[in-house]
Amino acid sequence: MSEYPIIVGDRPAELQALQILALSLAGAASRLSSKRPDKTPEIVPPEIVAAPLLMATARALSLGCCAGLDTPIEVLALSARNTFELWLRLMYILESDANCQAWRNEAFTDQLQVYDAILALQGPDNVKDVIRGEIQRVKQQAVTRGLAPGSKLMKMPDLAKATKCEEEYGAFYKLYSKLVHPSAWFVNMPNAVSSEMYRMTLIVNAQVYGWHILKIVEDKFGVSSNQCHQAASAQFQVPKSTVVH
Repeated sequence: MSEYPIIVGDRPAELQALQILALSLAGAASRLSSKRPDKTPEIVPPEIVAAPLLMATARALSLGCCAGLDTPIEVLALSARNTFELWLRLMYILESDANCQAWRNEAFTDQLQVYDAILALQGPDNVKDVIRGEIQRVKQQAVTRGLAPGSKLMKMPDLAKATKCEEEYGAFYKLYSKLVHPSAWFVNMPNAVSSEMYRMTLIVNAQVYGWHILKIVEDKFGVSSNQCHQAASAQFQVPKSTVVH
C-alpha cells in the first residue's frame, strides 16, 4: 500500500497518527521558515513559499480528528481531500520559480475576489466604501511585494494534469466529492455512506499524502521526515496498532 508507516485498524491509533503527522508537518514548516532571508530577495526562495503549505496540511490533518472518534465522515473526507490538494500544489510550485510566483499571485487574486463577492451582496454603503478602500490597499501592497493580482487561478483538474496525477485525481475525487458535497448518495443513503470501508479509505489516504509531503520536503530541502515524525511522536505515548506497508 505504501512505503510509509500507515496506521489502520485501530480507531484511536488512527486518529493519533493524524495528530502526529500534523505535528510533524508543522515542525517541518518551522524548520523551513527559519531559513527566511534577512532581506526580501527578487525571487522568493521556494522553502518560504512551501512553509505555509505545510502548515495548511497540518491543519487539514488535524481537522480529520477534530471530534475524536465521533468526527463525521464528511469532515474526514474534507481532511483527506485538502491534504491531497496540498500535495499536488506543493509538487507544482516546486517545479519552477514561475510556478512559485504564480501561487503567490493567486493569494492576492483570491483576496480581491472575496472583496468583489462582498460588494455584490446587499449591505450598507458605508461598509462597501470600506471594502473598496481595502481593495486599493491590497493592490498597492501587491505592487510593493512584486505580485500581480488578477492572474488566472489554476483549477484542480489542471493542477492534476500539470503534475501528471490525472488518474489519481479522477479516482479519489469521485469519493471525496460525494462525501464533501450533499450528493444524492450522501443524503439518501447515510448508512451506506458511513460504511467502515469508506472511512478506512479516507484515513489511509490522509496519512499517505501527509507522508508524501514530508518526503518531498526531505528530498528538496533536506529536512528529515523521520526526525520531524520522531519529535512529534515523542509528545504521545504511541499504543500498539496495526501497521500496513
